[in-house]
Amino acid sequence: MLAESLGNLPPLLLIAGDDERLRDEAIYFAHRSAEPTKYKGPSYNAGKFEKSPFQTPTNTTFEIYEEMPHDFQFVDYVCTKISYDRIAKFIDRVTNTFNEPLPPSSYNFINLKGEFSPLKERHKKVFNWEKIGIPHEMN
Repeated sequence: MLAESLGNLPPLLLIAGDDERLRDEAIYFAHRSAEPTKYKGPSYNAGKFEKSPFQTPTNTTFEIYEEMPHDFQFVDYVCTKISYDRIAKFIDRVTNTFNEPLPPSSYNFINLKGEFSPLKERHKKVFNWEKIGIPHEMN
């Protein structure tokens, strides 16, 4: 997540639970990979992105599942079944033999009924982070 760019990666499917500790990091990772020129990463990498050969956007599918904890797929939730279906469809798309183009990158919030919507405003607070990758000073 802290590299100078997350572009030029193979297609990504990123799944996070809305109640997991790493949710915000997953949101940021998804956006940095899909839009590397917009989200350039930590300040200590300033200037490195422009020299990086990895500036092409990565096709990224990102999904947040409502009220789900980290590793929610180990438990028999409705969202678990939905996520398994989405994983299977993603694998089918990226390994298709017909070379059909992938759909554009997407960021989805999936509620407990399996309904899709855009990310909520609370998920976008990560874009205001200023000290990504910089450790806190110890007092």
